[in-house]
Amino acid sequence: MGWITAGWLLGFAGFNAGLGVAWWRRTRAERRFVRGARRSVVDPIQAGWWLGASWKGASAQQERYAAEVAVRLLVLTGQAQVDGDGRISLTPGRHSATEDPALATLVGGLRRDEGVTVHELLTEPRFAPFRAALEAHRAPLRRCFGAYRVPALLAALVVSFGMSMNAMLLRNGFPGLPDQDPGWWTLLWMAPWAALSLLAAAWPAEASRPWPGFTRHCRAALARALADESRETGFRVSRGAFPPPTSQASTAGASARRPPGEPSDRTGRGDPTQLANDTVDLDVDHDSDFVGGD
Repeated sequence: MGWITAGWLLGFAGFNAGLGVAWWRRTRAERRFVRGARRSVVDPIQAGWWLGASWKGASAQQERYAAEVAVRLLVLTGQAQVDGDGRISLTPGRHSATEDPALATLVGGLRRDEGVTVHELLTEPRFAPFRAALEAHRAPLRRCFGAYRVPALLAALVVSFGMSMNAMLLRNGFPGLPDQDPGWWTLLWMAPWAALSLLAAAWPAEASRPWPGFTRHCRAALARALADESRETGFRVSRGAFPPPTSQASTAGASARRPPGEPSDRTGRGDPTQLANDTVDLDVDHDSDFVGGD
């Protein structure tokens, strides 16, 4: 029984070692980038990309927060201003040269079309150059750790069940039981599976954010860059990061209102099927108001 247990456990350890080697090879470029970033000052816009939002636990690599940080940096330098509705405009007479390409592109866009929100910066076609410059600041890192825990859990299942079947076929009883009937393996194989599953859970979850040290480094860099910012500025900028809540609701309401006596469809027959399709369309339009965030 000792040889059976040792062989299967050795296979389980080898499988996890293989997962570790696969992770090490896949993240070679990322680890090189993180080491270089820790030795230098992280760009605030890049830090905003990686942090994803101002609160902890947000999803990494979110363009919306990077755009917010770019606007806040521009406001901090005095070149831009933001009103209570989150609309951004250039400060009159304060248009100095900006070295950062993203900020320079943003200034150029605001000069041609002042009074925009962060949501419009991310959705309007005329601000595509700003989004391209913003994308260049994105750190070359994956958003989540990756699927390593699930294969390890499956390996724990295969090893525990295979070990039990191997022992039962060789007529070995379950260790520690006075009754050495091999049939006990058909039920008690779940005990070693539970133990091996705890070891497999040492792998981070698939959706977890990798590189926690780099996350702390980015948070500290962003705090230093925005140290002199007023609290109201961040609130105003974030207020314009989402579409107006009544924009699509008013459109849906206008399409639902009909003059008295107007037929329910263009043919005037009031086809129930067409009416059902109209209702579905309204529901879809209403659901599109929701914007996924962090």
